[in-house]
Amino acid sequence: MNFSFLRRAIRRSDRQACRSCILCNGLPAKNTVSVNGLCTGCTADLRYYTPDSGNCCPLCFRTVIGGAVCGACQKKPPPFERMWASICYRPPISSVIHEWKHLGKPGLGVVLANIMLHRAPDWLDNEQFDAVLAVPLSRERRLFRGFNQSEELAQRLCRHYGWTLLPRHTVSRADTPPQSTLKSTERLRNVRNIFQIQKPLPDNCNLLLIDDVFTTGATLSELAQILKKSGARRICCWTLARA
Repeated sequence: MNFSFLRRAIRRSDRQACRSCILCNGLPAKNTVSVNGLCTGCTADLRYYTPDSGNCCPLCFRTVIGGAVCGACQKKPPPFERMWASICYRPPISSVIHEWKHLGKPGLGVVLANIMLHRAPDWLDNEQFDAVLAVPLSRERRLFRGFNQSEELAQRLCRHYGWTLLPRHTVSRADTPPQSTLKSTERLRNVRNIFQIQKPLPDNCNLLLIDDVFTTGATLSELAQILKKSGARRICCWTLARA
């Protein structure tokens, strides 16, 4: 098989995708403002897809009038201090994320990372991070997909803000069924003890975790818990979307 031809075809399709709006397929890209890859109209419409942070729990980002810590998080606080999602996981955003992760359209990652930059956490200026960690994939899942979507987002955010991204092998992940295929109760069991620290963390470090979609929070909670047991002091989470 001619792999060089395949790589050229993928790059060509990525460039083509970026010439039109990823949400409405409208042309041309010259009308793109604020967020690359979106037309002027869709950029304006993002406001309908962004969570109202003033009325979200700061720990799980569920809707709570007044932005207080919700009852569930008061009863059982998560092992991280802050949570933020840049956009709501619903059509057409959810469709774009699916195409990016599962249909071989890696060029969409640039646009999705720009959406995160367009809708950054309101607490970002008050936090100091020693490093950033992308939620890892198992070796098997990474080979199957060809990339780690969380790492793609984290790399672009780190370049923009000048943050240090921890190496891929810092934390390993066991191969388990995808969280998206499981019910809420099954997700908790599915991520139990799946992470293992492979490289020591600096004591009392402040970390920012980057992931693509936050649903139940089971994966981020499990990862944050093992990171704190391994020396992390404060952990914040930033995801592209909140289901």
